[in-house]
Amino acid sequence: MPHNIPAVPVEFAELRAMSHRLGADPTLVQGSGGNTSVKNGNVLWVKASGTWLINAEKQDIMVPVDLPFVQKILKSGGSDFNEATLRGTLHPSIETSLHCQLNHHVVAHVHSVNAIAWNVQVGARERLGECLSGIDWRYIPYAKPGASLTAEVARVLTAEPGEPSLLVLENHGLVLGGETCAAVESLLADVESRLQIPARTTQDPKTSQLAFAIEKFDGWRLPASPDIHGIALDADAIKIATGGVLIPDHAVFLEKKVPVCESPEDMGSRLEQYRSMFGEEPDWMIVRKTGIVLSEKIGAAGEAQLRGLAMISLRIPAEVAVRYIDEHAAEDLRAWDAEKYRKKLDEELSRTTDR
Repeated sequence: MPHNIPAVPVEFAELRAMSHRLGADPTLVQGSGGNTSVKNGNVLWVKASGTWLINAEKQDIMVPVDLPFVQKILKSGGSDFNEATLRGTLHPSIETSLHCQLNHHVVAHVHSVNAIAWNVQVGARERLGECLSGIDWRYIPYAKPGASLTAEVARVLTAEPGEPSLLVLENHGLVLGGETCAAVESLLADVESRLQIPARTTQDPKTSQLAFAIEKFDGWRLPASPDIHGIALDADAIKIATGGVLIPDHAVFLEKKVPVCESPEDMGSRLEQYRSMFGEEPDWMIVRKTGIVLSEKIGAAGEAQLRGLAMISLRIPAEVAVRYIDEHAAEDLRAWDAEKYRKKLDEELSRTTDR
């Protein structure tokens, strides 16, 4: 365990401000997803696992880690960087390795809903090449975050050498690097402009009907964000949202099965069916052409991921083939100790009002 106490980098205030801005934009970051970092000599300051970027200016969420020690762990095939932590008890991000693989001074990883709506499409790689022309970027096929993703990035960078400023992670998001926070945000704005997909419009949710229906059931409520209802108000969005796992955070924070009710009156029978099959309540339910209802079981991060899922599913063109994360790979994520740690933090966070 390293013992030296690192100095705070001169860019620290800028990093925290950028992190807050990214975290405050739900089209870029949902809940505890996404992470940022800055390199300061042999120290990498990276967002702590399970924390929210939106809180970067009011909470101490950045963890300093010994960069050479992290590189040593990576070379051995490891993905647990807790022993490399130089201060505090928070765990460094699961995706710390991504921040080491780009040599840029500042690195940001976001779960852009536009980028995800692109990179979950079968055959999107070629079309992305046209959109991102002029940017030094690499396409990274899906791999589990941590050691597997590290190996896949290394493989791609070996096959296509250079110093890319952008990685497009299949079924995951974007990684961007630059020498300053301003450079990273400028690149991100450019990429978002190129990849922007308008969301399909929907009718308004029938929240009064939902509110009346859930009065009959204990522990159910309406979403805090009206955006979430969009899943239920678009037939293609329902198909996409229930067809499988789109990104790692959906595997971790959202149940793999969700009841789809034909009307508010159908909720009771669907709940009974779910209980008989799985022995518990679902986290959420879709009421077709009406809206979404949430169980009190769902945490703050889960609700944020649902908002992201709604924005993604309404941006994926209805006619395209969608590539989901393999179910065995999704189960592997759910069973991973590092992700269980994030879920534990979410449960603790959801018992407070400060998210």
